Amino acid sequence: MMANETPLVVVVIANWNLRKDLLECLQSIYETDYTRMHVIVVDNNSTDDSVASVKRQFPQAQLIERSDNGGYAVALNDGIRAGAVLDPEFFLVLNNDTLVPPDTLGKLVEVMLSDCRIAIVAPKIVYHEHPERIFSLGDRLYSWLPLPIRIGRKAYDRPEYSKTLEFDYLFGCALLIRTDSLKQVGLFDTSFFMYYEDADLCRRMRDKGWKNVRVGSAIIRHKASLSSKLVPEKMVYLRARNRSWFYRRYRHGPHPILTFFALLLGSIKTVFTYLFTGKKSQIRPYVSGTLDGLKQPVPRLTDANWNL
Repeated sequence: MMANETPLVVVVIANWNLRKDLLECLQSIYETDYTRMHVIVVDNNSTDDSVASVKRQFPQAQLIERSDNGGYAVALNDGIRAGAVLDPEFFLVLNNDTLVPPDTLGKLVEVMLSDCRIAIVAPKIVYHEHPERIFSLGDRLYSWLPLPIRIGRKAYDRPEYSKTLEFDYLFGCALLIRTDSLKQVGLFDTSFFMYYEDADLCRRMRDKGWKNVRVGSAIIRHKASLSSKLVPEKMVYLRARNRSWFYRRYRHGPHPILTFFALLLGSIKTVFTYLFTGKKSQIRPYVSGTLDGLKQPVPRLTDANWNL
């Protein structure tokens, strides 16, 4: 990049059967104030006319059509590798159920350029229907606690949440990632399929000395897990299994046994929540996913090399 040249950002959006929301997401990203951007949509073998709609309404977007649904992490890695030929400074990985205000991308890039040790910056995520409420800010690790603490989850927005703050884990529905950090640390771990692939990448970045930062002045609106609602039992299973895998892969707190009991208490709470909120059909896949995550060998980092 030449001095004073605007960095190139490649936007990667994974999609599976959310045509309407994908088109709204694309419309919002193309209304950005940012001037150097290339958009790649990776479609996971949708059956809802997503591909034809993107070709018709957004022909300027690069479209990758997968022959199967390999999962969210696979789609993101496909898009990142395809975009790497453009030699961008940054990648923005984006959920298809988000809306991006015009000034958000520029604010993220500005913070990224302020510190060469930042690997990932993320905007403040608010609920689409209730933008006064925060979906997530991030998670922080404490050496004396068996699990990280989630900050701002479902809280009402307030001025202190508009600051730029460092976190250990960032929620993956919108992440601006430095290309150099991906070259060193690797891409998303595809063994997760979806869920916890974002935390895994953040952890690997952090363990290599990179920073993960939330930019509170930049906002995206999130419609919240629309793809998962298409196959709720499968998604419940994957989230539970991957949670077990993740906390077995990375040590948290003073001792793994304390982490195990903290996860056990959380699982019991979740089962009772499903029981008393009319979601009894999700109890079996949740318990099955939790047990499989504890019994199965934790997979090695899968398909995450930069040069595959």
